[in-house]
Amino acid sequence: MNNMTKSEILYERAIKVTPWGTQTNAKRPVLEYKGAMPFYIERGKGCRLWDVDGKEYIDYRCSLGPTILGYCYDEVDEAVRKQMEKGVLFSMASPIEIELAELIHEMVPGAEMVKFMKTGEDANSCCVRLARAYTGKDMIISCGYHGYPDWFMTHIYGVPAFMSDYVKKLDYGNFEQAEEIISKYADKTACVITVPYDLDDNLSADYLKHLRKLTEEYKIPLIFDEVITGFRLAKGGAQEYYGVIPDLAAFAKAIANGYPLSAFAGKKEYMELLNTKTLITTTYAGETLSIAAAIATLKIMKREDVHGHIFRMGKKLKEGYTAICKNLRIEGYGAGLEPLSYINFIYNDPEINNKLNFHLMHELYKNGIFANVRSMISYSHQEKDIDITLEKTEIALKRAKEIVGV
Repeated sequence: MNNMTKSEILYERAIKVTPWGTQTNAKRPVLEYKGAMPFYIERGKGCRLWDVDGKEYIDYRCSLGPTILGYCYDEVDEAVRKQMEKGVLFSMASPIEIELAELIHEMVPGAEMVKFMKTGEDANSCCVRLARAYTGKDMIISCGYHGYPDWFMTHIYGVPAFMSDYVKKLDYGNFEQAEEIISKYADKTACVITVPYDLDDNLSADYLKHLRKLTEEYKIPLIFDEVITGFRLAKGGAQEYYGVIPDLAAFAKAIANGYPLSAFAGKKEYMELLNTKTLITTTYAGETLSIAAAIATLKIMKREDVHGHIFRMGKKLKEGYTAICKNLRIEGYGAGLEPLSYINFIYNDPEINNKLNFHLMHELYKNGIFANVRSMISYSHQEKDIDITLEKTEIALKRAKEIVGV
């Protein structure tokens, strides 16, 4: 016990009372990274984290996406403190609900009406229910990851087997497959739900435009899962960035800079079904601290060049990844959209690529970079942070190359 870090001691406590030792699957301690990756974080400020053992990291996980401005961003936290003095939750609605809905309506091209929830899973499921109410049909055609709801997680224990009959899956970017499945099941389909960007090196809007064309042709509602892309790619999310407008969209993560809030929004003809045909309601949707945080976050985005900065820093990082691979004679390059870039290793042997990724991440944690499968940039990342990161990445990748033997 005396040789264990505080992170490891906490994990030993946690695993006895909490499955995984944490609350979120993507935050589960990677035991293979023991001694390099921290299992528990004490605090964060700007683009930096400090673990419970006092080690400092430049962070590229951004709380899995929500921390768009940076940790403990003063203006957002001050808005929350002011609202806290008034109250967190009331017996009727708060007027700030209206202010946030109007902001989203103004910023997001397809957001004719807006409602709030708490998580990305909530917001996605709300969109699906509205589509089913609108069409009177049950089947879902799904592309990408949408969280833990039964209608998506049809392959795991605990989900009724019959659910798999109601969900058909698409592979992002496969045009022929989309045409085949949508045409085959059009008469049964309530909606097509897709991520607008699949976190890979397919950066064009062509597939989204194809889905929009097919769904309009077959009169099927199109839903964008903008849980990751919303307010991260642009003020108006992926629909602004790509110029493709869905019928409904789900937002979470970056909407409130880490405070727990999500939203679903879309055309009035769908949203107004809540007045007539279906029901979606939860007590905490109007919780005011998160709404105050979201108002402050979105106002900052309107006032300052948040997304321009994120793209510039992401471009510097992405181009740096390519240069490092070239310098080290590694078969790889900087890939992905600038706010979510990564090193794409392109050896013919997938095992080599996987091993390089594994050892790169391990070495980055050791060197004070809180790595992620996609390097998420916040408004708090500055050029000096990117420079340090690239220096550490070259050291880490050189070591990874030595270990893998390429």
